Amino acid sequence: MALARLLVIEGPDLGTEFEVPLRGGGIGRGEGNVVQLSDLAVSRHHCVLELRDGAMCLVDEGSRNRTLVNGAAITVHRLGAGDEVVVGKTRMAYLPQENPTLPRHAGRVTMEVGSRELMSMVAAGAPGEARARRHLASIAALGDRLRAGGGAGRDAVGRAACEACLGALGADRAYVMVRDAGRLRPAAAAVTAGDPGPLQIAQEIVDKVLSQAKALAVDAGGGAAIAVPLAGAGDDFVGLLWVERRGAAAWDGLDVMAAGCIAHLLAAALVGADSRDQLARGKEALEERLGDSELVGQSPAARKVLDFVARVGPSDATVLLTGESGSGKEMVARAVHRASRRRNGPCIAVNCAALTETLIESELFGHEKGAFTGATERKLGRFEAADKGTLFLDEIGEMPLALQTKLLRVLEERRFERVGGSRSIDVDVRLVAATNRDLMDMVRRGQFREDLFYRLSVIHAVVPPLRERPDDVQLLAEHFLARFRQQAGRRIRGFAPEALRMLAAHGWPGNVRELRNAVERAVVLGDAEWIRPEDLPPHLGPRPVSARRTSPPTPPLGSMAIQEAPVPEAAPAPGDAPKSLRELEREGIVAALAATGGNKAQAAALLDIDRSTLYKKLKDYGIG
Repeated sequence: MALARLLVIEGPDLGTEFEVPLRGGGIGRGEGNVVQLSDLAVSRHHCVLELRDGAMCLVDEGSRNRTLVNGAAITVHRLGAGDEVVVGKTRMAYLPQENPTLPRHAGRVTMEVGSRELMSMVAAGAPGEARARRHLASIAALGDRLRAGGGAGRDAVGRAACEACLGALGADRAYVMVRDAGRLRPAAAAVTAGDPGPLQIAQEIVDKVLSQAKALAVDAGGGAAIAVPLAGAGDDFVGLLWVERRGAAAWDGLDVMAAGCIAHLLAAALVGADSRDQLARGKEALEERLGDSELVGQSPAARKVLDFVARVGPSDATVLLTGESGSGKEMVARAVHRASRRRNGPCIAVNCAALTETLIESELFGHEKGAFTGATERKLGRFEAADKGTLFLDEIGEMPLALQTKLLRVLEERRFERVGGSRSIDVDVRLVAATNRDLMDMVRRGQFREDLFYRLSVIHAVVPPLRERPDDVQLLAEHFLARFRQQAGRRIRGFAPEALRMLAAHGWPGNVRELRNAVERAVVLGDAEWIRPEDLPPHLGPRPVSARRTSPPTPPLGSMAIQEAPVPEAAPAPGDAPKSLRELEREGIVAALAATGGNKAQAAALLDIDRSTLYKKLKDYGIG
């Protein structure tokens, strides 16, 4: 049995009704909520409806965007008839149901009219005042038109409203005016036959309509006009609806009311069109980000990784990825997510090395208000954010031992408590972890829990370094060039042959990340149609004779000279004996420091790690 309804009156789900059962339930984007919204500004678990002392109450779940009732933020609110609930960009009206066991009066049904029959009665001339009948028919037709064109943009929505004004009010012309750079401009219009003359709207009328948020009937000089404000997604007004007719009597209250009804429908449809545009842009941005993280390669080593992703992706097994820093472990993790049944869910990444020991627990599991000094409100952790999706724990080898125990329990039970909380929270999360450290060696030295290691390495894969896939260097370089040249503002046709030979000869201790940074630097500093050897970082190797300069040229007066770091001595070739991950990582850090002249901040950026992580590794490896 439903206790009440929540009617969406503003937002992407405009017009949708949700029944509120006696047991209550959640409001949010996630599955399982009794009110499941598509608004991206709404949290997955935004707030909860609970029956308390015989009344339905709204309880905020610590959402980032808060929960508002009648314009005020709430923690717990006893809902009443007509209350307006705002979550994210969605506004809903709370409408209690009549109790069927307590009827207000007894009587008999005299007429039953369905929605289609009602439309027919209005259009055919049901008993009533003719002008009001025309208003209702036009408004109803506009509602049908907006619903049928649910994916229409702002222009189509505006034209439909203007045409409804002509039919409902017998107007000569109607305009939708929107704010643009502080001024109003026509965004859509509908005009009857003939030339209506220039459009003239006094600024004081515009200011009064938008400041007072009221519809006005005005004298338009030889005619009559109605100006109605158009509400935006918030409390601001984005423009107005202007309806005008020539040589006729002034508008009366019924006409102004009809124009106001059309303006309300128009404003809601414009908000919906804007939301669809934002969703489309968000989808494009997401697809672009996913495209940036796609796996690129045709070498046997790269094909082996792609085959691994295809076989492992559909399962829910925990995956441990190991390999050198910069080899692309996060790209593999995201590829595993996209190949899984969770592809439409979130993929949340956490760098365990970038967080202090005191913060990482709160970051992963969240905390309750007052759990510690500075915890002024409830915070949801990354495990909750990744519900129905994938959680990627990068640098898992840096996780403190005390937290490893709690992580082991979550992996086994998929259940945890927030810091300072006592209520268990169940999550459906797939875990992918990555590290560039030798976890078995850490287990032997007591720095990593053995049981956690075996729980993480249900499926274990080593991501190969770039030097083991030399055939992919040119392919990756061209992939990064295609991405960065869009930002360059100039034509870049490709790599000069000398530059490609230079890329192929380098050992790439920083792996794919180092190659990406080298291409980005070349695009930013180069000034020709082809990427030349002198555009690449100086540590990549000796320049061809033709590219060397005996002395630096004198820059023109007023120009900025770019001082290149000296070319370091080439690192010795690796021996025949295989090296451990620690040795390879140490060599990569030494090479990065050499390439940046000992600048630790630049070396950290080159290695794509946090500066505090670099300092810790320098201490671990005894690098001065």
